[in-house]
Amino acid sequence: MKIEFRALDGTSLGATRHVTVLHFGPEQAERKIYIQASLHADELPGSLVAYHLRPLLEQLEQEGRIKSQIVLVPLCNPMGLAQTLMYKQSGRFDLFTGRNFNRLTNFPLYENVLAKLQANPHVLGADAQANVQLIRGLMAEEVARYQPQSQVDLLQHTLVSLAYDADVVIDLHCDEKAVMHTYTLPQLWSQLEPLARYLGSECQILSESSGSNAFDEFLSTIWLRLSREFPQANIPCACFSTTVELRGEADLDHELAKADAQAIVQYLAHSGDVALDAQAIQPMPPLLREPYPLAGLQYILAPTSGIVVYRVRAGDIVSKGQAVAELIDPINQISTPVLSLADGFVFATHSANFAQQGATLVSVSGSEDLGLGEALGP
Repeated sequence: MKIEFRALDGTSLGATRHVTVLHFGPEQAERKIYIQASLHADELPGSLVAYHLRPLLEQLEQEGRIKSQIVLVPLCNPMGLAQTLMYKQSGRFDLFTGRNFNRLTNFPLYENVLAKLQANPHVLGADAQANVQLIRGLMAEEVARYQPQSQVDLLQHTLVSLAYDADVVIDLHCDEKAVMHTYTLPQLWSQLEPLARYLGSECQILSESSGSNAFDEFLSTIWLRLSREFPQANIPCACFSTTVELRGEADLDHELAKADAQAIVQYLAHSGDVALDAQAIQPMPPLLREPYPLAGLQYILAPTSGIVVYRVRAGDIVSKGQAVAELIDPINQISTPVLSLADGFVFATHSANFAQQGATLVSVSGSEDLGLGEALGP
C-alpha cells in the first residue's frame, strides 16, 4: 500500500489540511477502482467501512491478489470534519459559502471536453477503447488547467483528479435514518446490481441526471452525454459510478461495517479486480428490491410547523394517502396529518423532532413517475 497526502492549500493562516489517499494494487493496471467515504463529513458509516476495508485490501495486496489499481480515500472531506457548531458536526454544507460539498456546480469539465471535441470531431471513431483513452486525455487536460476559486472548489478538484479516470467509482454516504440504498444511471444498472446484491441494498434509485451534479453523476453522465452528442462514434459509458447510502447516520456499528467491507471485496472479486480462493467467494445474494426511477421519488414535506410524530420507519411500505407522520401544535391543540402522495417504499426519514413548514420528513421511492421531475434534495 502507498499512502499519499494531497494538500488543500489556502487554508486559514497557521493551519494546514490534506486529503489522505491509500493506493493498492499495480499502478499501471488497465482498470482503476476509486472508493471514497464521507464527502458529507457528518455521514461517517462509510469511513467506518473504509476502516475495515483497508486491512482486507492490504492482505489481498500482500498475497498478490489485487489485479486493478484501487484507490481508497477513507475520510475525503477534512473541511467538513472541522465544522462543529454548538457541539454538533455540520458536514453537508460549507459554512463559508453555503455550498453542498456534493454538488460540483463550479467545475465545467463536461462543457470544456465537449467544446474540444466539437472543434475536432473527426478524432472520434469506431474504436471504443481509443475513444475512451482520447476522452480521458482531454479530461486530464481540463483537470490540470482548472483553477479553484474557493476551498470547496479545491476539495472537489482534488477528489475529481483522483477519480476522473476510474472505471468504477463508489461514493459512500448515508442518510439520516435509513435503510441501505443506492443511486446510479439506468444505463449502469447491470453493473450496480451485483454490488447492490452483495451489500443487501433495499432500495435502488435510477436517473440519467438529477440535475444536482453530485459526485457520482459528475463522473458518469459525461460519458452518456458525449455518446449522444456524437452518435456516429462508439463512446461507451466508461465510468460506472454510484452513490451508496449506508443506512443512517447513527448506524456506526462494527459488525455492519465489516459486512459492508466484505461485500465490497466480493463485488471486486465478481468484477475481476481482486482474485479470491474459490472457497472465499460467496454466492450471489438475491436482489431485495427492483430499481425505481428517481422520478418516482417523493420527499414528503411538512405542510406546517409542529412537533413531529412519525407514523412510519425506514423499510416500511406505504400507500397513497397514508399518514406517514403527524405535526402537533400543542398551543392550539391541533394535529395535522402528513400524507404520502403515492404508493412506495420508505427508504429514509428525517431525524428532526420539530419541523418548520417545508421541511423534508420522509423519503419514499415508488415505481411510478409522479411528474415532479428528477431532483435530489439540497
